[in-house]
Amino acid sequence: RLEFRRVLFRSPHGVGAAVGTAVHAAAAITLTERLRTGALPPADDARDAARDTLREAIAGEVVFDRDTPAPDAAEVQALRMADAWRDGIAPQVEPVAVEERLEAEALPCLVLSGQSDVIAREAGRVRDLKTGARRGHHRPQLGAYSLLARTHGIDVREAAEDFVARVAVKKEQPPAETHLHDVTGAEVAAMAVLRRLDADIRAFRFGDPERGVAPGEPWAFLANPMSKLCS
Repeated sequence: RLEFRRVLFRSPHGVGAAVGTAVHAAAAITLTERLRTGALPPADDARDAARDTLREAIAGEVVFDRDTPAPDAAEVQALRMADAWRDGIAPQVEPVAVEERLEAEALPCLVLSGQSDVIAREAGRVRDLKTGARRGHHRPQLGAYSLLARTHGIDVREAAEDFVARVAVKKEQPPAETHLHDVTGAEVAAMAVLRRLDADIRAFRFGDPERGVAPGEPWAFLANPMSKLCS
């Protein structure tokens, strides 16, 4: 007899997320200084931020992989990825806001909260930095940032995904890439995700007999095992 067990598992963080968090720290300190003074800070400031953040991130339980088999490899990757972002992306960004959290009511009883990496003056653009072994699907996230920015009176006409690849240390670091996304399509994708979240929240609160979900059951929410969220 087949028996289905309703069990939720907690998995440890992958090293790729730790490296990505470190690169984000380098970018944040760089853009914050550019927003404050109009100039980029010394490269060593960004590298120090990346190194310190990485060491903190891998201090706990972390899973290493083929491209990043050990802490020293992770540090090399984080530093050179931060350099690639600084060289290829930072000079063209004129920030209006850096790591600023915005909130707005998206649907009745549902508040959307988001903290984009940067809202830039050039082309009225929301930008988000992504790292990893390969690019993912980030349009809904960019669309959410765009919706929040426009709700708060910020002109948004473009959505940009800045991507820095994480490759094995023995390979040459690829340059940073910028991929533009259609804002309207990204916002439509974001609203589709929000409506699904709204339905799942209702199922969690009140149950969903058609799906066999009782009130308060975690399985009211659709599993996302391929989540790219660093946290």
